[in-house]
Amino acid sequence: MAANPTTRAYLAGNPPAESLALQCASDELLRSALGEGYLTRPAFLDRTVAEDLGDRLSRLYDILLSLPARLYDGDIRALAAAVGWSPLQIETVLRPDGTPRRVPRMARSDLYQEADGFKLLELNVGSPLGGFDTQLMNHAMLRHPHVAEFVAREGLDHIDTLRLLVEMWHEEFPEVDFDARPVVALVDWPNSFPTLEPRLKVMAGMLDAHGIEAIPCHAGQVEDRPDGLYVHGRRIDLVHRWFVIEDLLGGDDTELAAPVLRAAEEGRVHLFAPLEVELYGSKGCLALLSDEANRQHFDAAELALVESFLPWTRMLREGKVDAPDGERVNLLDHVLAHREELVIKATASHGGLDVLAGWRTPADEWRAKAEQALGGPYIVQRRVRPVTEEFPVGDGSGRTEPVVLNWGVFLAGHGYGGSFIRGIADPEAGVVSLANGARFTTSFHTQA
Repeated sequence: MAANPTTRAYLAGNPPAESLALQCASDELLRSALGEGYLTRPAFLDRTVAEDLGDRLSRLYDILLSLPARLYDGDIRALAAAVGWSPLQIETVLRPDGTPRRVPRMARSDLYQEADGFKLLELNVGSPLGGFDTQLMNHAMLRHPHVAEFVAREGLDHIDTLRLLVEMWHEEFPEVDFDARPVVALVDWPNSFPTLEPRLKVMAGMLDAHGIEAIPCHAGQVEDRPDGLYVHGRRIDLVHRWFVIEDLLGGDDTELAAPVLRAAEEGRVHLFAPLEVELYGSKGCLALLSDEANRQHFDAAELALVESFLPWTRMLREGKVDAPDGERVNLLDHVLAHREELVIKATASHGGLDVLAGWRTPADEWRAKAEQALGGPYIVQRRVRPVTEEFPVGDGSGRTEPVVLNWGVFLAGHGYGGSFIRGIADPEAGVVSLANGARFTTSFHTQA
């Protein structure tokens, strides 16, 4: 796929490379939030493409939220069991009668761009989403004269995702007096908090500009009192949850989360977002959408959206399925025979964890792990072959190199909410992640 006109125009203008990456890495706030690894230019997106992605994500999210009603007679607990939640997670997080809670429309997709358009690999939902601070990258890049001049000449713009998050808080929690400087707890988990704390402090500083006092903390620092939750002696109006469903592994973990979950259920604190929302971000839900066994539950427009947007995805189970080419096959036999074209993923994991790329895995190891995963909380998904984009190398030579981009496009409400982008100069990479050497960039979009 050829680069879009804005990208071609940028590359034709002898753009800075190393100096732009250094501009980002030298920004103190940005470095505290994201570290020091940045790509050598921003990405560019046509506004009509951005709006189309927002619309498709919104429609897909509607379908995901309807899965309990469509497939399980309204019982969200049955859906959770089907996609691999443990009994402990189900009992801790979901209502006993199986009725769903109201959940927010905030999500961040992981998209790769194939030759025929964007494909959705994962949908991360709720509150613990990396990328709310992406505007810091836009601001850092705009301090470089070349970028500032290009953005002004082309009439480009960018989205402030954190502002959209705050607007969503206003809409979701009208009882909170946002004119009176509410207190928001950014609550993580004890074992991950030391790593995440610097980034949460940056987020707290950004929220201060919106008239919000934010307190980074972990669940062990939350005190439950009869009149509400407290952190460091301050009564909390709203909890922005950063811990995830995988943190609830045993009894002690459940007790640690209990004060926040209990206070939210009793109406003594507002919670963004309930742990329940993570169910809709399970890769198992994407498998349910993709599975031919469920086609009768969706109308023609919904099926067209799923088929064009999702790569072929199935729960890794015994039995027969329709292969990507339409042939009826035994699933395990198909997985073993087409290792180079498939990926195995855990249904609930974050940051590229528990992902096995067949083309990077020896055949004997692939067989062993596929057989081990069979019947467990795992999916198998068609390999997506992303097109690459050219980025300056950054050595002063004027050369470019192909980079694979993971487009972390946000859904905020019912539309496009900005992009948090990671890239790696390895088209064979199984996962574009920091662990594999990915670097960050941000996007600007046309306004026409």
